[in-house]
Amino acid sequence: MGEEEKARHYRIDGERMIDRVLELADQVEEAWESARELGTTLAGAASPVVVCGMGGSAIGGQMLADLVKIDSAVPIYIERGYTLPAFVDATTPVICVSHSGNTEEVLSSFEEALRRRSPVVAITSGGALAERAERAGVPTHITPGGMPPRAALGHLFMPLLRIASNAGLYEISDDEVVSAVRKLRDLSARYSLDADPVENSAMQLTKKLYGKIPLIYSGDGLLAGSSYRWKCQFNENSKCMAFYNTFSELGHNEIMGWDSPERLREDFFVIMLKDGDDHPRIQKRMEITFRELEPLGGGGIQIESSGEKGRRGRLSRLFSILALGDFTSVYLAVEYGKDPTPIEKIENIKEALRSEDE
Repeated sequence: MGEEEKARHYRIDGERMIDRVLELADQVEEAWESARELGTTLAGAASPVVVCGMGGSAIGGQMLADLVKIDSAVPIYIERGYTLPAFVDATTPVICVSHSGNTEEVLSSFEEALRRRSPVVAITSGGALAERAERAGVPTHITPGGMPPRAALGHLFMPLLRIASNAGLYEISDDEVVSAVRKLRDLSARYSLDADPVENSAMQLTKKLYGKIPLIYSGDGLLAGSSYRWKCQFNENSKCMAFYNTFSELGHNEIMGWDSPERLREDFFVIMLKDGDDHPRIQKRMEITFRELEPLGGGGIQIESSGEKGRRGRLSRLFSILALGDFTSVYLAVEYGKDPTPIEKIENIKEALRSEDE
């Protein structure tokens, strides 16, 4: 990208979300090391592990659930609300994640977990969650603050992964993390503002998406949470509508929505996120579905995760997909003339709730 184009980017991306995206590899590396002792108190957990969070603070829990469910006998349950599920009791580990520390849904679940005498761990940069956790003697991992939760993915996800590994729920080696960091650094160089735009997959995808509504489809395995992350990044960073779904379910209902009038679907752009370890029937369904849908809307693309196949490459492949989505969402925001960082409508709703509570 030339200097004039870079200057334009930074005029629009005034709070430099692109810099946050570029530092993901550093976040992953630093958070993995800083959380080295976290979660040892959960060793031997036999009941489901509940991860409480909202928005950018919840996506790490979803990524963990996707990563471990093929191998772990202990499921990860994501709670995005005010109330813990009925099965939670004194034997159920509860991990409360709130980057700000002031997410009211997470605080509600935290207090309920204490009442049920569940083993609790908190992950936060501070706020009320850190204060309440300290008073209750709850193990707490303090993350760096000063950034939106969606820009702190490494700081929020890697402590969860460390907890799972230390507790024996899903053991992961330092070598696997090193490989994932190396993959992220390589991709960041390829997708950065300094890369050749013609060879920059994030910039090329941005051109295809301009003026379109992204529909992000994936299998229900490793990339299920990633398709949701892409949708949220387009919503919050790009300030555009986006939707997601997973196979096989979408092939039993949503696909019929493509029989709608052409004027309603001509702006849909299908993004098919694929992983080499998707079930063979899922892979076949995705290929057939893409051939069926791509001509009906505003185009489409199939994107394969990159990295070593099998369990050892799972973390690298996961991050390869996440990185492309993050960069693309920032570049699309700039193409729309929108600063990726501010989220005024979300803040307006929070402020209105606070005002009505007073």
